[in-house]
Amino acid sequence: MLPCCVALNCLARTCCINAAVTARGMQQIGLAFVLAPAFRYLYPESADRARAFARYSGHSNTHVFMVPLYVGIVLSLETQIARGTLPEASVGVVRETLATTLSALGDSFFSGTLLPLWALVSVCLLLAGQIGLTAALAVLFLALLLLFRILTFFAGLRHGMPVLLRLKRLDLINWVDRIKILNAVMVALVVWQLPLRHLTPFPWLLYGLAVAAVLGASWLVGRMHLPRILLWALVLGALILMDAGLIGM
Repeated sequence: MLPCCVALNCLARTCCINAAVTARGMQQIGLAFVLAPAFRYLYPESADRARAFARYSGHSNTHVFMVPLYVGIVLSLETQIARGTLPEASVGVVRETLATTLSALGDSFFSGTLLPLWALVSVCLLLAGQIGLTAALAVLFLALLLLFRILTFFAGLRHGMPVLLRLKRLDLINWVDRIKILNAVMVALVVWQLPLRHLTPFPWLLYGLAVAAVLGASWLVGRMHLPRILLWALVLGALILMDAGLIGM
């Protein structure tokens, strides 16, 4: 186990991993920056340290929210290598597979589900005039995200690869489908809170149809696996036709 000060240094540096993203190596430079304090501790000899950095000199990319877990697992493996209980050659394939797996999970659960949920709830609160509550929600979301990053980093550092089995038990993929249904409901609420004041009388029918369309689209994507790009094209086409006056109420 790394000393606490070294581990905290690596954890703090994960917040800066995307500061030097390149088109070819992606997070390659940032990852070297994150791992540097641990490598200086684990490999006092410059030759050993150079070989350790060389193991991470290739392309590297994972979801930014999953970076602490990824770094924690990597440092757990490097600790075993430094002790001589794990061969150096075993890290290459594991590192690439681990980064891809965590990236897919982060893209699906965070970028595709939780962030849209937070944005939609915030929009609903702002439309309702709840500015203070919106700010409090943003602070709460940030605090929970920081807590997640800290806990996953130390879990990966302490347990290594077996922590992935615990992550699998959380069944985040199935939670993605459930939260996306909730997102569809939130979109319907946003539509409901957008009064079209230039239409008289109050357009209850239009609102009802919009809510039904959003919920229906969610069902088609979630259950029938209809491509979202097709629904987007249909909506965009309808809006263009409405703007041209070819269709409308």
